[in-house]
Amino acid sequence: MGGVFSKKTPAPANAAAERHAANRAKAQQQVSSKDKAMLELKASRDRLKKYQKALEVESATLESKARQLLAKKQKDRAMLCLKMRKFKLQQIEQADTHLLNVHQMIGSVEWESQQLQIFEGLKAGNSVLDAIHKEMTIEAVEDLMLETQEAQAHADEISRILGGALSTQDEDAVLAELAEIEAAAFEAQLPIAPDDVLVAPLPEAPTADVVAPPARRAKPVLA
Repeated sequence: MGGVFSKKTPAPANAAAERHAANRAKAQQQVSSKDKAMLELKASRDRLKKYQKALEVESATLESKARQLLAKKQKDRAMLCLKMRKFKLQQIEQADTHLLNVHQMIGSVEWESQQLQIFEGLKAGNSVLDAIHKEMTIEAVEDLMLETQEAQAHADEISRILGGALSTQDEDAVLAELAEIEAAAFEAQLPIAPDDVLVAPLPEAPTADVVAPPARRAKPVLA
């Protein structure tokens, strides 16, 4: 019987220490995961800012190319340039939305339950950024200026990619922008009337009284 009662039981202090150590390790793991997410988020947002700046330049280039293509009577390719610009602007906005949502979730108190959503959001944002970087580069726009079979095939491929990416409203907006560019180009070709056209002065009206000449008497008719 003495052997039974001599069995040692864990000391409460040791159990508390183990729980404390486990909680501390869990907290450190959470902090480590959160730090990792924050680092990934910062890297993604840095990429986003870089692409936003690049897109400002690229957007102007796409519009310039559209004007050049219109001048060459290549309206379809001009529209394709404007569609590319619209699509890229939408991608930037979409990536920004993904990363903003991630930033809000990281700062929330429900970090542990939202980890999967956060990393999925990061993944989605980075996927959009990857697409911006890889698809339809400015070199592809230069190809549109060429009149070769390869350039036409490239234009067809871009058109296929954009086929399901833009909504009807987006298509209408692109058509309106194209019409605006056409109108501006037509107006620029109209001759401009000079501002310094000289107009001949009108003769001044006489100030003296006008005297009618005396009436001529008729000659008598001889019989």
